[in-house]
Amino acid sequence: MPKIDYNALGQALDTTWGRCSTPQTASYSVKFTLAGDVLIASYQAIVNFATEKEMILMKRAYEEESIQVTASVLKNVKLVYKNLTGDSITTKQHKTSTSIEIIGSNVNNPKRTAYFRRKTSFEIA
Repeated sequence: MPKIDYNALGQALDTTWGRCSTPQTASYSVKFTLAGDVLIASYQAIVNFATEKEMILMKRAYEEESIQVTASVLKNVKLVYKNLTGDSITTKQHKTSTSIEIIGSNVNNPKRTAYFRRKTSFEIA
């Protein structure tokens, strides 16, 4: 089992300041936390919908998008880690959970605003 350089992994995951903290898009956010040998990806996006049917459709669409975006960001983290250490890390997906939290609604307006969140945990090897 390869030894993981947690200092380098922390640098690869750090998005609190500098160029890495500036997202390429304003429509979503992906942040990683490290808990022992488990890497937790938190995807968050703001969605708008008018009906319950639209909410279900938006949830399906954002689930697909969150999977692709998280995989892309994780690939970049692995690349940065490899550039820092010369070694590579592998991850195995553990658990995922999704949720929608309505943050804005008005009786006179059918538009609803909500946070779509998806948490995915990965085992580091």
